[in-house]
Amino acid sequence: MMHTVFAAYLTLILLGVSWRFIPNLPSATTMRNAISALVIHILLPLLTISVIARAPLDAVLWQIPLTGMIVTIGCLLLAWACYRIGQATLFKTMNDQTMGSIIIGAAWCTATYLGLPIITGIFGDMMAFLPVIYDVLALTPLLWTLGVFVAGYARGDSGSTIDRILHASKRIIKLPPIYAVVIGLILRTQEIALPEFVLQVSDIAGKAVPPIMMISVGMALTLPTLKSVFTLIPAILIRLFVAPAMALACVTLFSIEPRIGNALIMESGMPTMVLTMALIDMYGLDSEILSHLIALTTICSFITLQFQSFA
Repeated sequence: MMHTVFAAYLTLILLGVSWRFIPNLPSATTMRNAISALVIHILLPLLTISVIARAPLDAVLWQIPLTGMIVTIGCLLLAWACYRIGQATLFKTMNDQTMGSIIIGAAWCTATYLGLPIITGIFGDMMAFLPVIYDVLALTPLLWTLGVFVAGYARGDSGSTIDRILHASKRIIKLPPIYAVVIGLILRTQEIALPEFVLQVSDIAGKAVPPIMMISVGMALTLPTLKSVFTLIPAILIRLFVAPAMALACVTLFSIEPRIGNALIMESGMPTMVLTMALIDMYGLDSEILSHLIALTTICSFITLQFQSFA
């Protein structure tokens, strides 16, 4: 079962890669932007409302996002330490823009784009709430707050803290999935049942999300150079090995139920978040090295994730 899921999603990713080589088609960047807009503004909010409204109403609602925050911040600090030391030793020519791109890529995982299809494919549709909560209540808010600070520092911004907070807040309040989570939580806590028609629509939308996300990931992949591979080894190890180890510590500390804990560990070991590219482009950092990190962690994850599945 697990190998079949990985093989199916790897095939979809390869189809996304092949898009760039088919003549007379819109560019991969254009298609990725369109897919992201479709997912973020329509499909993901629909899916989010339905899965949150049917999610377990217990401690996992705070355990999942708290684990996501601990893992992300922990990986960010470790990556910063590694590459700060690297700038003084192995990577003396590395500038702050490149370092900023790498440490952001090492910290944030693709919780929804790859996490949602793989978690639901292995653990079942009833576990769809986990990647949604992990992303919308932890990773996305952190990306547009802490990530903005890191990117601004790497670019050498001299703007005030208040200006950065205002800028980040404007980004967050424009994200439809945030409101979808709020609506879903209200429905769940008030025990308001969604009409069958709404559930049917959201289920159909949910089934559309995984394949187009996989194809979009494939469109984002670029072939790394040998120099990039060497430079990115610490970031790859942090993203694919240290992150799930941190999640395991959280699962143990919080005494999370085994099946949810297993899915949470796997979720934390997902490759670099594709959405980080938007932040890097916005701040004019090193998008090429980040695209290489996305490619390498995505390829390697199809090996590492199989050792993290206890379903």
